[in-house]
Amino acid sequence: MFEQCHSAHEVAHVYRAMGFDASLIFHRVALIASNSLGAVAMPAALGADVRRALTDGPRAIHAPIISFHRPDREWVYLVGPGIGRSLGRATRDMFDTAGVRIMMSGQRVWLPMSDSFTQWYWVSPPSHARALPSRTAVLTTTRHLLHLQSHSSVRR
Repeated sequence: MFEQCHSAHEVAHVYRAMGFDASLIFHRVALIASNSLGAVAMPAALGADVRRALTDGPRAIHAPIISFHRPDREWVYLVGPGIGRSLGRATRDMFDTAGVRIMMSGQRVWLPMSDSFTQWYWVSPPSHARALPSRTAVLTTTRHLLHLQSHSSVRR
């Protein structure tokens, strides 16, 4: 993806060509979360389960995912706008307990700047900014999996 890039400006140009409003901040490329483009961060193990759930079945959803090369790092899903009402208190509490964070408008989402797995890297790269899953799809899948996990741990 970045094999021809020699500077942060060139990396930002690659993201802009894919439709992302990439910014350069301190010689790093980032997106600023908004109502139309956001991010959901979660522990890697849960992120892998969410990815499997999203991609299984006839209505598979591709989701761009970023992570950082260190043990126990989060997976960060890039998401489009949400649909429907806001999250209820019980869901927010469940997400907090599980380590799920929803990036608020104005927060930076650092983007990978190389194809190397030694820094920020793409677990699943994006194809275009218009091809992001809805925030609702990722959060609903996450909530469903956490609900299943909580019921299976109660039965044990």
